[in-house]
Amino acid sequence: MNLSFKLLVAAAVFATSFTVGAQTIFSTSGYSTGEALEKPMVMKPFVEFSKARPLPELRIFTLEGEKVDLAKYRGKLLILNVWGTWCTPCIREIPQLIDLQQQLKGSNIEIVGVAVDKSVAGISKFLARHKMSEFNTWSDPTESIEDVMPLEVVPTNYIIDGAGNIVGYLPGYLPWDDKDVMPFLKKLAEKYAKPKAN
Repeated sequence: MNLSFKLLVAAAVFATSFTVGAQTIFSTSGYSTGEALEKPMVMKPFVEFSKARPLPELRIFTLEGEKVDLAKYRGKLLILNVWGTWCTPCIREIPQLIDLQQQLKGSNIEIVGVAVDKSVAGISKFLARHKMSEFNTWSDPTESIEDVMPLEVVPTNYIIDGAGNIVGYLPGYLPWDDKDVMPFLKKLAEKYAKPKAN
């Protein structure tokens, strides 16, 4: 088997796996999200989709092992902060996310961590060791989040509307304690917690 044929086969396999893994991001069956929100400088990496994408069923669990039913978050803006215990920027974010989770209690915005570590027990031990056990986080040991879109960087934040569609994402580290973050999250919630199909 010559090298060019091997490369062709490898490219075909990659393209197939990418298409399957990214089926949601390229879906065109969702509603039009209308005019994109104006972003503050701190949110410049945020990508707001022009069409909402239906979210596939994710295999996400609480740290106690219960399957998470995302339907319970209908009518809210849900931000899934995908992280890992090996990820230094993620670890920098967690104290800021804990503060933000506290500030958002009782609102129509939920931020929940989703750790992609294979060992769920390791997540709890890690958080306890770093005195961050109050971080509200789930686990995705099979990385089912890859069915939403390819996970190129950790942390990545997926923005889910109140009807269970993905409407955007934010790759990379974000200083969640920046003064412009909360007002922008409120604008996102105003637009997406109870979305009106355009």
